Amino acid sequence: MNICSPYLEINLPAIYHNAKVIVEKGKEQGILIDGVTKVSLGDPKIARVLVKAGVFGISDSRIESIKRMKEDGLDTQFTLIRLPCLSQVEEEIKYADVSLNSEFITLKALNEAGERLKKKHKVIIMVEMGDIREGIWNKEELYFVIGEVLKMENLELWGIGTNFTCFGGVIPTEEKYISFLEIVRDLEKRFNISFPMVSGGNSSSISLLFEGKIPSGINHLRIGEGIMLGRETSYRKPVLGARTDTFKFVGEILEIKEKPSIPWGIIGEDAFGHKPSFKVRGIRKRALLNFGRQDIDPEGLIPETFGIEILGATSDYTVVDISENDSLKVGDSISFSLNYSALLQAFTSPFVKKIYKEVDL
Repeated sequence: MNICSPYLEINLPAIYHNAKVIVEKGKEQGILIDGVTKVSLGDPKIARVLVKAGVFGISDSRIESIKRMKEDGLDTQFTLIRLPCLSQVEEEIKYADVSLNSEFITLKALNEAGERLKKKHKVIIMVEMGDIREGIWNKEELYFVIGEVLKMENLELWGIGTNFTCFGGVIPTEEKYISFLEIVRDLEKRFNISFPMVSGGNSSSISLLFEGKIPSGINHLRIGEGIMLGRETSYRKPVLGARTDTFKFVGEILEIKEKPSIPWGIIGEDAFGHKPSFKVRGIRKRALLNFGRQDIDPEGLIPETFGIEILGATSDYTVVDISENDSLKVGDSISFSLNYSALLQAFTSPFVKKIYKEVDL
């Protein structure tokens, strides 16, 4: 039986190409690249392509996704990049080799879980550099946490890390990195240690990476969108030499009708509690597509078919204006490129089929 589902076309050769481009640029400057798979829910096929392209390891935000990749036989170092849950420390020790941390109570629990499981776990302590998401800001707290971790027999102090742009939108700069490295050197001097890993952020650092402006001492980046969509995240510009044809979202036309451009009657809230607004444009030709907000973030879609304008979406339909395209008919497919938010939703929805363009490695 055929299923009326939208589908996500996954271009594995393009993803491989992007990973290779960024990994090689990192190598030129002594910077290791982790491939971040969280947008794909830890898709093993994508993760395997990243490993083949030479990433240092795989980073993901969910232990369930790391478990999925490990059980699929992927052999690499796995880093949990969302702070560990106290309620899940044993699973995190069991499946993740490394985790990012900022809370002493969680580190203590990880150490105890490591003792129970007879497994040593690597930790990267996160430092707050202005994006006001995860990370330790207070110097005395940072001293305390580092000192205590060094005493823990089942944890290895693997490195220091920071993050940019994800919450506060703070862009990494040379000055930010110099300040971060001052903290790193202070800690190394104070505790007479050397951090194997100094993890300087994510795809927002790609512009600096390609300009050769990441200061010496930063030796690791966690790259997701730069590989997956071929764009850096500070200014949303294409990565030099990368491909942007990595994913395509495709839906089917269910209805085509000419209708007024504005509704009539008493206007209340839509299905999502918003008061809708419409432009007066007269009678227009509109199409209903077979996907909605349960499948995709419609604001993150860009039509690839000529003469298509997205008007809005409900749970199961997306409404588009096709007045400028006379060739479309019921049953036709319409394809879209996606931003990161739309891509995340497409992978998350069980109703979106995944179709792979394979790569011969």
